[in-house]
Amino acid sequence: DVLGQLYVAFLRYANTSNDLGVVLTPTHITEFFVEVAGVNKSSVVFDNCTGTCGFLIAAMSKMINDAQGNPLIEKSIRKNQLIGIEKGDKMFCLAASNMAIHGDGKTNIYHESGLDPMIISEIKDGIKDSETGKIYKPTIGLLNPPYKADKKNDVEELEFVKWNLEALIDGGICVAIVPMQCAIAGTRSKKVYELKKELLEKHTLQAVFSMPEELFYNSDKSVATCVMVFKAHNPHPSNKETFFGYFKDDGFEKRKKLGRIDVHGKWSKIKEEWLYFYRNSKEVVGKSVMRHV
Repeated sequence: DVLGQLYVAFLRYANTSNDLGVVLTPTHITEFFVEVAGVNKSSVVFDNCTGTCGFLIAAMSKMINDAQGNPLIEKSIRKNQLIGIEKGDKMFCLAASNMAIHGDGKTNIYHESGLDPMIISEIKDGIKDSETGKIYKPTIGLLNPPYKADKKNDVEELEFVKWNLEALIDGGICVAIVPMQCAIAGTRSKKVYELKKELLEKHTLQAVFSMPEELFYNSDKSVATCVMVFKAHNPHPSNKETFFGYFKDDGFEKRKKLGRIDVHGKWSKIKEEWLYFYRNSKEVVGKSVMRHV
């Protein structure tokens, strides 16, 4: 944990000094994703735009805790059950070093494009354990895709979600944080509209959570975001209601030189409330609704 905190501090400094383009997903959000997805010791977690491996690290922590000290299960988790793809050269080095700091686990970090159908197909077929011969296929996808800077030429964020879902087993859960525009874009945004249509034709939209406005303040980024939760390879039923959470207040506040932090220790209680609303499809005035999509 201490090494992890030092690594995050290093990334912030290096990013400011060398403009590495690192946008760190806040740790409390990566841990929230892990809870939403229901990660446990048997999960196989996949991130096709893994960056510095924040989601994989959060998943690994949860999985190893669930292993309750069983060395064989812990070995399998690190060796077979964490899969990431990162295209950028510098970012790939950061990803591999981060996983190494946290106890190897870098075995299945690919230096490739997270949109490459061949790589996705290979990962979908599963990771074969060289000792036991057991095949580990991705059951959970966690991702924060690169956000478009060039609206005409950059890849749509939902493309990464689409290919992440493609790699998962039937019924697998994908949790992605994307710009709010991905959720609200209509027919005028033809590419986004067609992607949303394709996603619903193949997968079920379980939930959408609107996130705090300054969530990425510590990375000097300002963008309205939402979290989308999908069930893979189950077409969205025409009569299904989707959970929408208005999760704008995570209890964090800005402090000079420290960034956005949990000053008053509110997050733990807020997280449990959010999870309770989502897991039980609760409609609470000002916090959540169930709506047909």
